[in-house]
Amino acid sequence: MSIEFVRRADGLVYRYRRDGEFNGRPSFRRLDLDVWCRWLPERGWCTVGADGTANGWPLSGRTGEGPFPPLGPWRSWKAGRSYLYDLRRTDEFEERLTTGPFEDGKPEAGRRAPRP
Repeated sequence: MSIEFVRRADGLVYRYRRDGEFNGRPSFRRLDLDVWCRWLPERGWCTVGADGTANGWPLSGRTGEGPFPPLGPWRSWKAGRSYLYDLRRTDEFEERLTTGPFEDGKPEAGRRAPRP
């Protein structure tokens, strides 16, 4: 399973692929950077930078205690900026990683979501 965070302000997409476990739950690594979506005992589900600092969480009231990161709205805080994202699971993206093709042949994160 893969997940992606879609930034509401401009549709930018950050893609993550499942990569092992952390604290007994699935761990997801962003495709283009050393950034993770993990469950931390003291915080619940969150995004974590390479330095281990948590910088994004499900919106309030969504504690993230389930076995997978909760779908829906998340907020990130980094370098004095805040963004609102929607987390979604993307089994079809996982399929494309093995069957291709992508527009430019690369499955990196950071692409704009297609407009409906």
